[in-house]
Amino acid sequence: MFDVVGVVSTYVSQYRPYVVQNRMFLAALLFVPIAREVYIDYCAWFALGPGGIPHNFVGYVTQWLLSWIAVKNPRSITSLYFPNRTDLDKEGFLEGDLPEREGMPPKIAIYVVPQRQLTDKSTADLEKSLDNALRKIAEDNDSTIEVKPSVLEGGSSPALSILESVYTESHLHIPRAPREVFHIHAGEGSAHGVYSWTDAVMIVEKGWGEMHGLSGQALGLPHSYLMIYAPRNAEEVKVVSMLAKAAARYGLEGKLVS
Repeated sequence: MFDVVGVVSTYVSQYRPYVVQNRMFLAALLFVPIAREVYIDYCAWFALGPGGIPHNFVGYVTQWLLSWIAVKNPRSITSLYFPNRTDLDKEGFLEGDLPEREGMPPKIAIYVVPQRQLTDKSTADLEKSLDNALRKIAEDNDSTIEVKPSVLEGGSSPALSILESVYTESHLHIPRAPREVFHIHAGEGSAHGVYSWTDAVMIVEKGWGEMHGLSGQALGLPHSYLMIYAPRNAEEVKVVSMLAKAAARYGLEGKLVS
C-alpha cells in the first residue's frame, strides 16, 4: 500500500529549509522598502525640531499613534465646538476688530506634534519684533504676566506666563503648563495660545490660525488651543501681538492687560 504519510514527511524534511529561506527572503523584500519609508519620514519629522514630546524615535512613534485621534479639519469652526463652555468662554477678549488675514493660509507640517508652519515664515527681524512685543506686554503688566521659556516647547521658545501669585484654576488650562498662555516658535514666528471659545472662533474665521491637531483630544490641550500663523510684515506683528494679549486676558479671567 502506498505510504502517503511517509512521502509527505520525506518531502517536508527535504524542502522545508528552502521554504523557510524563501519566506525569510520575501519578508526581507517587504521590510526593506517599508523601513526606508519610515526612516525618510522620521528624518522629515526630526528636522522640524523639538517641541512637546521627546525629540527621538520614541517621540516620532508617539506622534504617529496620536495622529489617529487628531482633529480632522483644524481650520473648521465646527471642529471648535465643545460642550460645557463656561461663561468666561462665551466672552471675547480681543481689543478692537480683528481684520481678515490676506492670502491663503500657510502650509502646516503633516505631523500632529510638533505643529509647525512650513511656508510664509517670519523673517528674523519680524520674529525679533514679535519677541519684543511679548516682552512689552509683560513689562506693561509686570504684576500679572512674565516672559519665560516655554514649558510646552521644552524651553526653546519665549512664552507669556501668568505669575504664580495671581494664577487661579477656574477655567481651561493645560495641565502640563497651566500658567502658560502664549508662546512663539523660534525660527519661524508662528505661535500657540489658549483662548476663550468666542475668540477662538473669530481667529479661525478670520484666517489667523487653526486648531492644534490634539486640541480637545489629548495631552490636556483644550479645544480652544490654537496655532497662530507667523506674521509676514510689521502690520501682522501688531495683529499677532493683539492675539497674544487676548490669550493673556483669558488666562487672567478677564483682568485688563494693556
